[in-house]
Amino acid sequence: MKKTLNVIILLFAFGNIFCQTENLNQNRYRFAKKVFEKEYLKTAYKKFRGKITIVDDFTIKYDEKTLNIPNSKEEYRLIFTSGIFYPNIVTGNEVAEIKTKNELDKMTKDEKIFYNITRTDSISIGSFDELTFLNPNINTKRFQIWIFRKGEMNPTECYFEIQNVNATKETKPEEFVKKAKLTFFKSGTIIM
Repeated sequence: MKKTLNVIILLFAFGNIFCQTENLNQNRYRFAKKVFEKEYLKTAYKKFRGKITIVDDFTIKYDEKTLNIPNSKEEYRLIFTSGIFYPNIVTGNEVAEIKTKNELDKMTKDEKIFYNITRTDSISIGSFDELTFLNPNINTKRFQIWIFRKGEMNPTECYFEIQNVNATKETKPEEFVKKAKLTFFKSGTIIM
């Protein structure tokens, strides 16, 4: 009996030493936790009502704006392809004037830099993670993404939340997203 107990204790100790577990104190949750605790304001965002065109596995067009997304799980890709999250959430409704190559060639270096920084026609998502430990209930899923804008070297870490008021413990992720609404978005820090 004593030998069995020692083996069990040894296995638990070995598991705790060599197995990594996620928790709220990890770096990936540190800033997100602060944002959701101190800056959370539930907002009802409308789904995109324009034309959504899936260009390829990584590119989606929303009328004149483009969103490049990482290779994410299919159920989460639906957040973007169904219009729950779209570029206007980040850039606003402004439509940027797209310059031709000839117009760009005539610009000075400083004018090109300013033009690229102020463009709102295209953004990219470089990282996409569900923050499972910050989900307050079964009806809510919270995410962290990195947004890259044209002309900017470093991405901005952003946070958003979707809710499906009819979700249950048995609701599959894809079904959750199909009936979900965007209820929070916040730009966070610049990643260095």
